[in-house]
Amino acid sequence: MSDSVHAKLVRRRQQLLARCDAQRAQLALELEAWELPLRLADGAFTGVQFLRRHPLVIGVLALLVSAKRRGLWGWAQRGLMLWRTYRAWRGS
Repeated sequence: MSDSVHAKLVRRRQQLLARCDAQRAQLALELEAWELPLRLADGAFTGVQFLRRHPLVIGVLALLVSAKRRGLWGWAQRGLMLWRTYRAWRGS
């Protein structure tokens, strides 16, 4: 390969690398707007996965929601006790 062809290839490679860097920077700027919505969606998805693995939590939450406001604290204490018992029973 002649020196002029090699020099052209080196320049072309440098141009392409500079273009890649510019595109990468532009993409990073555009993706910043999506960071918070994606983080929220990821957290919601993780929460749903947790509830699917721990159906007892759904039952406790349903009891808390259906309980009258006056007895809510008592229900919360009972739910916490049930949760601790469940966790101890599962060994987690």
